[in-house]
This record gives sequence, structure tokens and C-alpha cells, in this order.
Amino acid sequence: MRKIKSLCVVLLLGLGMSGCSMFTKSGRMDRAYYKQLKQVKVARVKQRQRMVQKQARIPSPNTLPPLGQTVQPAPENQ
Repeated sequence: MRKIKSLCVVLLLGLGMSGCSMFTKSGRMDRAYYKQLKQVKVARVKQRQRMVQKQARIPSPNTLPPLGQTVQPAPENQ
């Protein structure tokens, strides 16, 4: 019982302090901003990975694709 009572007192003192940023408007705004920054960073990394994969799939214009048929020389008419 005594442990519960002391825990409640410590909890109330912790929540009552103005230094706790979770309960202030500016603290919530700061957390939302950093959360948005993290999401943008993750999205940018994913987009960069997709672009690298897409570039790996695109053949370079200097190489010709292999021909599916062999070309037979035309018979000479004499």
C-alpha cells in the first residue's frame, strides 16, 4: 500500500511539472514536426531505392538487344 501511495505521489509530481513537453502545445508541435521530418526522410529513401531499381532495369541505349532471328543471305541471281 505504501509503495502504491509513493508511486502516485511521484507520478503526480512528475505530471505537475511544466518541464514535461508532452502536455504543452509547443511540445506537441515539436513532436509532430520531428515525426513529419522522419516520415519525409523514409519516403525519400524509398523513392531513391525505387529510382535505382528502375535505372537498373532500363537498358542503356548503346547496347543493342539480341536478335531473335538469324538473317539468311539472299541468293544471288545470275
